[in-house]
Order: sequence, then structure tokens, then C-alpha cells
Amino acid sequence: MTDPRGPEQSRPAAAGRNENTLGKRIALIVFLALPLLIVAGLMWFIAASLERQGRTTGPGGAEPMSFVPAAAPAASDQPEDGVQPETLPQGFIIIADDLQRLADANSPISLGTNFGNWHPGHAEFTMSPRSDGRWQLILEKPTEPGRMQFKFTRGTWETVELDSDNEQIANRVLPTIDPAEYADGSRPVFEFTIDKWADQLPGATQQRGIEDTSIALDVTGTAKRLQVVGGAGRAAGMVRDAIVWLPPGYESGDQSYPVLYMMDGQNVFMQQPGTPGEWHADETATELIESGAIEPMIIVGVPHSAFSRADEYLPVALIDGVQPSADEFVSWLEHSVMPRVERAFRVETGPEHTGIGGASFGGVFAMHAASTRPDLFGKALVESPSLLSSNAAMLTAFTADGFAWPETLFLGMGEHEAGQAADADALNERYLAGMRSMIEAAEAAGVDLAFEVGKDHVHNEQAWAERLPQALKHLYGR
Repeated sequence: MTDPRGPEQSRPAAAGRNENTLGKRIALIVFLALPLLIVAGLMWFIAASLERQGRTTGPGGAEPMSFVPAAAPAASDQPEDGVQPETLPQGFIIIADDLQRLADANSPISLGTNFGNWHPGHAEFTMSPRSDGRWQLILEKPTEPGRMQFKFTRGTWETVELDSDNEQIANRVLPTIDPAEYADGSRPVFEFTIDKWADQLPGATQQRGIEDTSIALDVTGTAKRLQVVGGAGRAAGMVRDAIVWLPPGYESGDQSYPVLYMMDGQNVFMQQPGTPGEWHADETATELIESGAIEPMIIVGVPHSAFSRADEYLPVALIDGVQPSADEFVSWLEHSVMPRVERAFRVETGPEHTGIGGASFGGVFAMHAASTRPDLFGKALVESPSLLSSNAAMLTAFTADGFAWPETLFLGMGEHEAGQAADADALNERYLAGMRSMIEAAEAAGVDLAFEVGKDHVHNEQAWAERLPQALKHLYGR
């Protein structure tokens, strides 16, 4: 039917219908796009808020804050009102992600920490597995003063963590926090990533602590491996190889030599893969002998047993989970190691020719062995002994009236046994005060004593190596 308004009159109506349809389409597009715009705006707002706050939600949302530091943050990155998390009354949580997935129920992750006397597998600092494959440790407020330093291990220092380049890392610390974030009593959560483990390196010392015999003895002079069987406590059936270093001229002559038995023998002459250093005893003894500063001598490195090192070296339970077996270990040295060395090499016998030495727990053992068995050892080299553990039990024992001091003694300690951080000053002073107490007691007892407090020295093999020349000159000087 023809439109009664005629063709010219019908066009405006058609245009109106088209404009109406276009408007509906635009409204529909706006209606459909509006939720997307709202969601995008919310996402932008949340991201901007998180970026400003510099934080993420903790696992499962249980904790309000979680950090992932690669190392101690710089002072400029700390909140102005930040505090050490060790001071919070509610404690804190540490989470570790083992990227290699080597940790398991038989090889759990632990913290080797100054708060646990650097025991690499201390029960109090052993972590628990989580359902997400990571490991967790909930710690109450520490009773030790100062800042906690630590490294992750799988129970021994042979299984300490490494960085992605297979290098040792600096001691970890926890970043400071804003205490206002935890006024409700919640615990801060600190997340760490473990790139690699020392026992993954080619030729690495394995958990049993035995030096890898596939590695050539890379020493100055002549050294021999000597297999010995046994030990103390949980390591009583162990097979291990002592390393016997021989003085210049030994193989061309027939004379006998005094001997020094050194604990932690893996690190006396060589740096084992994944370990922080060595004593350089071979280079030092060679130089001193050839210069005439000391008499020619034999040095025997007796390897520790790793998982039960503390058992064998400690005479009392300084830390949880230890079975004190020092007396049994002395007996093993007397009846197994020393006769084996004396049969294989030309060794002068008698306490006046025989010394024993070690550092840290090894230093405690050396002092204990020399004091309880003066018929075996007349000389002792005692470096960085663990004096403050268990309410300073060993310091009390070593300075008690009537303590049987070795006839000849070298004592060594670093100015910074607890580290060089400012918050370690009080603990360092306690170590030095303990050292002074030992020196005074030894001098009062008429001991043939020499001592050295290493300037800027910390608790490691490098420090013990630097003090070794003075020790050997005192014990074996001409």
C-alpha cells in the first residue's frame, strides 16, 4: 500500500527508525562493556595499592605479610620505624622453597644458625614439610640476644645451600618490619628460595662426612690417606680416611717426628667442594719447617663424621639431640687411630711429642681430650671453642678450680666470633670475656700458654689459618 503522505513525507519516518536503532545499539554496547570497565578499574586499583605497599598476602592468606629477600635488605629499603622480627613477642615463620627438591623426611631442611650454636641439624631449627612442597619453621621469640644469622642445610655443613652459581652465600638475616603491621599478634612470614645444595657439586663430601677419595690430595708436600674404622656414638662403625701430612725430608730419612692430631680433618689441608675454606696447614707447616721456626712434624687430619660430629666432639649435651660421646671418641683415637698412624709412619710417641687440636666443637674436644688424658696429649691447639652454649657450660668447666690444664696450650679467638654486624657486638664481647677468663685461669695454673685474638677475625677456617703460624711456633717451636 502506498503511503498516503507520499514518498517525500515517508523519508523522515524511516530516518527516525534508523536513528532509534543506532541509539539502541550504542546503549547495548555500553551496557555490555560497563562490567569489563569496572573490573579493569578494580584490577588497576588493587595492583597500584599492592605496589605502594610493597607486600603480598602470606600463604593461604593466613598471615598479612610475606617477604622474599635474597639477602639482607639495604638500610634505605627499611621502614623508618622498622624493628627486627626477632623482637616480636609472637615470633615469626620462615618458609623455604627447595628448587632441587632434594629435601625429604630423611634429609629435612634445617637452619644452621648462631641461635643454635651453628649446629647444622639442630632439632629446634629443623623445618617441617608443607603440602605445597615447601618447608616451614614456626619460631617463638628467640631467647638469644642480637640478630639471627643463618644458612639452610639438610642436616650437615656438607649439605649447606649454595647460590645458582654454586657459590657459598653470605649468612642470611631477616629484614626489619613495621611492627604496626603485627599489632594484632599475627606472625610475619619470610619466604626464601634455595637454589642448590653443596652435595650436588662434583666430588662433594657426602652426608657421612668422609673426604671423597676420588679427589687427588692436592697439598703442598707429601700426604697419604690412611683408612681407619670406627668412631663414637652413632658413628661407631664408620669407615673414614685420615689424611697424614709428612714433613719435608721425611721420605729420604729415617728419623721419627712429633705429631699433631687435628679434628675436622677434611678441611685441614684442602678445601672440600661446597665448604667455606681450609686451614692451609700444609703450606704453613712447610714454610715454618723450612725456615727453621718449628721442628719437622707430622700432622694427621682426622675427619669428622658429619651427622654425628657434635656427638663425637662434645663431652656434655650443649645442644638438643646430641649424644655426648667425647670420652668414647678419645678412646677410639687411643686404641685405633694413634696405633694405626704409629705403625704406618715414623712417629715419636709420648705426650711430650703428641698434640691435639681443633676449632669450635673441635676446640672443645681438643681441650677436653688434653685435660682428661695428659698421658696421651701434652699439647693442645684450641681455636674458637664453643664457650657460651648451654649457659656457658664449657667456660665454667674450663675455668673451674682444679681444672687439669694441658702442659702446653695455644688459645685462639676472633674479635668477631659472632659476626661483624653491629647487633653482634654484645655477643662478641661475651666471647672475648670468656677468652680472657680462660687466659687468666691458665696463667694462674702455670700453663705454658700462648694466645691470639685475631683482629677482625670471625668464626671460620680463614681466621684459623691466619692464626695457625703462631700456634705451631708455640707448640712445636725450636
